[in-house]
Amino acid sequence: MSVMVLRARSDLVGVEEAARLLGVSARHVARLGDQGAIHFVGRGVVERASVTEYLSERKFSPERAWSTETAWAAVALLSGLRVDWIGQTQLSRLRSRLRHMAMDDHGSHELIGRARNRADVRTYESYDFLAPTIKKNLIVASRQRLDLARSSRDELDGYIDVTTADRLEKRLGLRRDSRGSLILRVTTFDTNVIERIATEGNGALAALDIAASQDARAHGVGSRALHDYLEEFARDRRALSSPQHDP
Repeated sequence: MSVMVLRARSDLVGVEEAARLLGVSARHVARLGDQGAIHFVGRGVVERASVTEYLSERKFSPERAWSTETAWAAVALLSGLRVDWIGQTQLSRLRSRLRHMAMDDHGSHELIGRARNRADVRTYESYDFLAPTIKKNLIVASRQRLDLARSSRDELDGYIDVTTADRLEKRLGLRRDSRGSLILRVTTFDTNVIERIATEGNGALAALDIAASQDARAHGVGSRALHDYLEEFARDRRALSSPQHDP
């Protein structure tokens, strides 16, 4: 299919239009494509939905995102688990920021935006015969405490390290599709820690995942759950007595 035909499709945009929508330069659009943040489907052609998703994720908080390590520290704290990969001063500031979020009606939205660097979300077409191979490489956060467990039955959604994700994409010929039901949350963070959060935590990770969804119901359920986790954290005596500075 030629680029001219691709450009005529409403679900695809050229680099210049993508740059306009994102408010960045064409060169920055190319960098986002290289990073997997948006999806190029041909030379100079970008999937519109990937641009929409990129913007949607960042609309929750105008503030800068935390580093990958800080984002995962926040998730671990809300999950009721110990954090030992950031310094004590940074940890104290993070605890203070989370307590402030708990007192803010929009605190869950800020958390969604600030923690976005924990992983890059890649969505693919899903095929039943590939599911067993992919699933054994994924860390899946249980949604049992949320009322969306059944609605996601046909969806394969989990965390995976970037090296494994790139290898599977190439070996299995996975095709990016923003409407697909295979969601890989690709990360450079220690997957052993992520697995502990997913299996031993209280469910905060799953709530954070679905709260960033473009589906209104999923977003609502996730946001309300995140607010509850923030309030629970703020009530915990162990979260008190830290300097009130943003990380």
